[in-house]
Amino acid sequence: MHWLIILLIGCASSIDNFAVGLTYGTHEKQITRAANIFIALIALVVSYIALMTGRLIGYSIPQAFTGLCGGALILLIGIWTLFETLRNRKQASKTIPDADTVDKDHNNLITFREVLWLSFALSFNAMGAAFGAGVSGMEPVWVAVFVSLLSYLSIAAGQWLGLKSLRTPLGHISEFTASLLLIAIGIYTILSSSL
Repeated sequence: MHWLIILLIGCASSIDNFAVGLTYGTHEKQITRAANIFIALIALVVSYIALMTGRLIGYSIPQAFTGLCGGALILLIGIWTLFETLRNRKQASKTIPDADTVDKDHNNLITFREVLWLSFALSFNAMGAAFGAGVSGMEPVWVAVFVSLLSYLSIAAGQWLGLKSLRTPLGHISEFTASLLLIAIGIYTILSSSL
């Protein structure tokens, strides 16, 4: 069952990546393969650091409480994200940077030199869940690999659909979905650690 949780953490962390790919694609901004790989590598590094930090803190917590603490952290992050999404639903999504801002040379091609800020913004979405997963004792390498892989795949899939002109306001929907996934993961982790 840990593999399913690891997969869900990767999915929750990558929903905004899908929204970025879709949004940029509908604006006819193409994220290059090198830029997408760069974003995935930053996601790998940031989530791994968060996981290892969480794991180190998890070592200072009695073994019986690590799953409970990690699950509670993931649950609280999900609730906070849901609250912020509902509170700001009339405003533009803050998670997805404007495509024209990222495409600095306005050639409709977003290269790896233009995505540094974007890659960190997307990686910070994974940081909280990765930290909670680390506290609860999940395997850092696999969680980080899944976050990175799903980051790459979700941007590529969103980009493909966006370039095919699937126009949809996905910013708040992706934040809402990610928060519900984190809440479900947190509840499951708490319940499974108390059994």
